[in-house]
Amino acid sequence: MLIEAQGVSKRYGRDWVLRRLDFHLAPREVVALTGPNGAGKTTLLRLLAGLVRPTQGEIEVRGRVGFLSHPPAFYRHFSGQENLVYALRLAGQRVNLAEVQAALQQVGLPPHKPVHSYSSGMRKRLALARLWLQNPDIWLLDEPETALDAEGQALLEGLVASARARGGVVLATHDPAWLDRADRVVAL
Repeated sequence: MLIEAQGVSKRYGRDWVLRRLDFHLAPREVVALTGPNGAGKTTLLRLLAGLVRPTQGEIEVRGRVGFLSHPPAFYRHFSGQENLVYALRLAGQRVNLAEVQAALQQVGLPPHKPVHSYSSGMRKRLALARLWLQNPDIWLLDEPETALDAEGQALLEGLVASARARGGVVLATHDPAWLDRADRVVAL
């Protein structure tokens, strides 16, 4: 298993967001998380990414994790290329400018345009390029389809297929199409 979580609970103040959740992700699996707003989908992704600790329970992750948050965060006055280079350096990864430019081309973004001039869909594409370059074993995606046009949706589908082949994917979604594409659906 790439991820095993047993008896995971998370509380913020007096409010329980998750209670005694068991979860796993097998290699080459895509798991879709679904449920109403406030059900704990984003909290579970943040727990799996190691960004927050569970109040109770254990989580074991085997592999490098990449997390696409909703909405993705960038340095607004940096260009797309500058954001990707900076993200790779922060992650301690080697920077190959040709690979960065190829990733931007793959997602259909100009390298030198400042992010503050990007649309929401363009920022989502930049987040996907960043995740691709970081090359994680496990992709955690929070509402990855939001703000993407039809071309962006097709791009996302291809990237998720590649990520599945390299490891596994957990995505939180309200999109019925992703529920059909997933190997397993977990309703919270």
